[in-house]
Amino acid sequence: MAAVKTIADTVPKKPVNSIWGYRFVISGDFNGDGKPENLAEHYYSRRDKKESPKFYDNIENDWQVWDSVMKKQPYSFALPDDTSIDTLRISKEKQLYGIAYLKNEGDLNDDGTDEVSYVIDFADASGMNTCYLVTYKNDKWRELYSFQTRDWEVPELPLDAVPYGTYGNTENVAPPKQRAKDAEIEKALKAFPGLVKKLGKNKIEVTYVNEDAESVTKAVTLKKIK
Repeated sequence: MAAVKTIADTVPKKPVNSIWGYRFVISGDFNGDGKPENLAEHYYSRRDKKESPKFYDNIENDWQVWDSVMKKQPYSFALPDDTSIDTLRISKEKQLYGIAYLKNEGDLNDDGTDEVSYVIDFADASGMNTCYLVTYKNDKWRELYSFQTRDWEVPELPLDAVPYGTYGNTENVAPPKQRAKDAEIEKALKAFPGLVKKLGKNKIEVTYVNEDAESVTKAVTLKKIK
């Protein structure tokens, strides 16, 4: 009996170029000690046991890159430079490009620590997504709130901007090149106001996407984390 072919089997086999991709780095007082800490995004391959490129070039079919992403068993996390703070574990979803957006939202619930929002970048055909709002409490990251969004609600990322370090770059990764377009994209990313706005103590306004795929806002009271 002949083997059943999948869509991926019909994709022309040709070399693809790995691109290291943008890594987020944000600063804030996440543990409430009065000192700033950095959170640096990492995109790790559990198959290769090392940091991995986030993006690819020379792609003719989405299935080609999705297959490559799934095979390397990706893991996204944000690592603090203060070793007393636990790692912010983002996702081990098999179709994972990394982090689409990461922001220090400031102290939203007036407990002396800065909160973080993030959106995950998935390797799929769906535009539906979720924005997560987390806080660091009792030595671990806890979810405060989450809401529905779409991929297009957050800015695109520069693919291969230079200033963000290599995080274990190897000779198999295309050398980073700063393009004029990347500089413009980075500027827009840094100017983006985000999806969360503080209204008052434990009160925020979020920009979310409703059932009619409309971008709207609503006020939210945050739950208290003990």
